[in-house]
Amino acid sequence: MIETHLYGRFRSLVPGSKSNEDTVLMCDYKEGETFKEFIERLGLKTAELGDCFINGILAKPTNVLHDGDRVALFPFNMVLLCGGQHLKGHGFTKRDMEIDYY
Repeated sequence: MIETHLYGRFRSLVPGSKSNEDTVLMCDYKEGETFKEFIERLGLKTAELGDCFINGILAKPTNVLHDGDRVALFPFNMVLLCGGQHLKGHGFTKRDMEIDYY
């Protein structure tokens, strides 16, 4: 199983979820599945994602998931304090981050 913690508007993937409670979606593990494939299986697009983590480490699209992994998904409007610009500097993304917080 993949333990998937959802934040912000991604909480809506779990019916009845509340903003003041942890929202966890338990997903079947699929051998060899990458993080990008996992996101697509959930019906999400990479453009919708903010900072995401696998076992507390920043996720890359090519990371292969393993049984028992803990994934944290944040929407694009919820990025690290620096606005995600460090991701470009470290090669995690090539796009410019223009963020409208309001």
